[in-house]
Amino acid sequence: MKRRLRIPKGLFIAIAILLALGIIAGPIIQSTATEEQMSRNVLLSALPFILIFAAIILGFIAVIVIVASVLNNQVAPRTHKIIEYCLIAGIVLGVFGMFQPWLFAAYRYGFLLLLFSTLGFILWSHISPSREQQQEEISSVTTN
Repeated sequence: MKRRLRIPKGLFIAIAILLALGIIAGPIIQSTATEEQMSRNVLLSALPFILIFAAIILGFIAVIVIVASVLNNQVAPRTHKIIEYCLIAGIVLGVFGMFQPWLFAAYRYGFLLLLFSTLGFILWSHISPSREQQQEEISSVTTN
């Protein structure tokens, strides 16, 4: 069975608009606002960052939608569970690495491990394992 790839065109348009606004807003704000206005109005100086950050979040959402549309019901339940447990172990090791007081390098790598494991877990939690084995398990439970 061939899967149809869902491409969220609206998300990509929103990402492009937010990125363009974020890039353009920085120089415009710097040239029009005085130093006093910039120091008093934190939101004004943070606007380019907020726009670009929102574009990054929407980009991650677009990646989740695309990966989920490709992999939903394509991954064996056992493989899905193994990958999920590996990502959870990465989160636990990352937290341990960040909160241990002995090595600064472990803190740095713990942070990166925690970051990528968390992002991976968020992405992987949107992927459903295949249903064939689940249907077999349900039918064997109901017939007994």
